[in-house]
Amino acid sequence: MTNDVEHHSISLNKEDSNIPFQIYQTGLPRLLDTLNKYDVSSTFYFTGMFAEQCPESVELVHNSGHEVGCHGYDHSPLRAFDSISFDDQVNELKKAKSFLEPLAGNVSSFRAPALRLNDDTILALKKTGFKTDSSVASQRFDGPFTFGSKNKLKWLSAPRKPYTLSYESPTKSGNSGILEIPISAVLIPYIGTTMRICPSLLKFIEKYIFYEAYKTEKPVVFLFHPNECLDYGVKGISTRRSSNLIEYVFADVIRHNLKMRNLGLKSISLLDELLKKAQNYGFEFVTAKEFEQIYRR
Repeated sequence: MTNDVEHHSISLNKEDSNIPFQIYQTGLPRLLDTLNKYDVSSTFYFTGMFAEQCPESVELVHNSGHEVGCHGYDHSPLRAFDSISFDDQVNELKKAKSFLEPLAGNVSSFRAPALRLNDDTILALKKTGFKTDSSVASQRFDGPFTFGSKNKLKWLSAPRKPYTLSYESPTKSGNSGILEIPISAVLIPYIGTTMRICPSLLKFIEKYIFYEAYKTEKPVVFLFHPNECLDYGVKGISTRRSSNLIEYVFADVIRHNLKMRNLGLKSISLLDELLKKAQNYGFEFVTAKEFEQIYRR
């Protein structure tokens, strides 16, 4: 069970400085109560900017017994890891750690903002002391509904089971020493957005993912966001984040309208059902750091 914690407002489709306080006051308590109900150990990937603005959120998660991971410093599309230089990636990681580690101790697990990374990212992670990454969604296909879609096409050829990253490509196995823990997908991603947009579709792919895990001991990795637990009220106007017309129509307009479904307590109810099913199936919930230690044995 993994969670990406960022400034993004689903309603406004952009970063919003009000979101961290709302997540701290409402989103995290709802989510942590649900995780506690099923004795779930989870990894929360915080952006450094979020930790800088609302350190109480990081402390709340850490004191609740969950792992604090890194989600870069800034979640803005302009600072995506697949669009900035190696040196800038290193600086972003160091800056994020400077706000996270005083609150939660050593941070060794990473997930790229918007799952956007490139060939330089692996060396940048190595240089800044990370041991795991969870930015690849093996065999996931988003088409034009996501930013960085060209690089994400490489997901279709990525190994499905955890693998040590290659310095040449984040979708290839190699000798970097950094463990990739892929997000579960079967063309359609196993994430909170899918769960909310179409619960029946998530249940359909879940059957295969659970069966695959049972047969191959491949871990199931579910991705969720605490901002999905918020009550946004009236739907806002989708902010344009791309100058490319096709990306704007699909990733900003159509996807934004779909992502407004089943937010707040409805999202918590769906998550509760998912965790109950996983528990009944016999899964053990571990953090990314705990899984890395198990994997290395």
